[in-house]
Amino acid sequence: MTSVDQAADDLIWAINSPSLVSNVFLQSEQEEESRDEVQFVEAGDISREHFWEFIKPVKDRRVGRYFERLLLYWLLHLRQVKMVAHGLQVRDGSQTLGEIDFLFIDEQRLLNHWEVAIKFYLYDPDHIKNGSHYLGPNASDNFEAKTKRMFEHQLLQSQRDFPEVAIRRGFVKGRIFYPLEMSGRPAAPAKLAENHLTGWWVRESELGGLQWSNCMYRVREKPHWLEGGPASLGGLKTPIEFAQQLREHFDTQGYPVFVSQFQLTDNEMRESSCGFVVPESWPNN
Repeated sequence: MTSVDQAADDLIWAINSPSLVSNVFLQSEQEEESRDEVQFVEAGDISREHFWEFIKPVKDRRVGRYFERLLLYWLLHLRQVKMVAHGLQVRDGSQTLGEIDFLFIDEQRLLNHWEVAIKFYLYDPDHIKNGSHYLGPNASDNFEAKTKRMFEHQLLQSQRDFPEVAIRRGFVKGRIFYPLEMSGRPAAPAKLAENHLTGWWVRESELGGLQWSNCMYRVREKPHWLEGGPASLGGLKTPIEFAQQLREHFDTQGYPVFVSQFQLTDNEMRESSCGFVVPESWPNN
């Protein structure tokens, strides 16, 4: 269940975390490097009551929609830009060609077109699907296909109707998850930012490789895949309880589970890492 504190932490993460992609501007030759500086958010910037009234009515548990809603609040009420359109359908006659995520006039009075996404990809050295080793929990999705579509299709959709757009930007946050026992990093695909956030992934049969000593675990429920949250949010399970929870899940469900690992540090349980546990059949499930 969403709480205002967790939603505020998610908002801060959505803005302050590093970009998952590099070269975020479609027209980079027209943009100075300084324009990539996003104004960071601090807890004191958020009016909790106002923010909660904005976020609370949203019942959609999809992570992408939740992320988009957080960004809408940030743009409207923290940056206070002039929103021209949000979720604007692009049509050619009766045919819908796509949708523009955000069209707004920024603080410099420039018209911006932003396409936004929150993405999580697992690097699997042993499988390649649709030309990629960077696969989503739903393995029909992959990093290369997403970035290609965003920068070669979605961000171009405003050219016909809004030629005055000065800035076209892909605002993408998320993580790349690497096999738990993997050492080193593979050659990165084009547009993967060097400083991207990371995590681990294991198959259900490989759970023994996790560090169990002084650790507890919590399944991250949608839409809260952004920030792991403090231990005080509850839901922590001992290793035995966690293993049992996963067995029950995979007995009936075939999709991966996103989890946070908490470790006892200075007499306090703190999130030490996060990762995915996937069924044996992934990514062919």
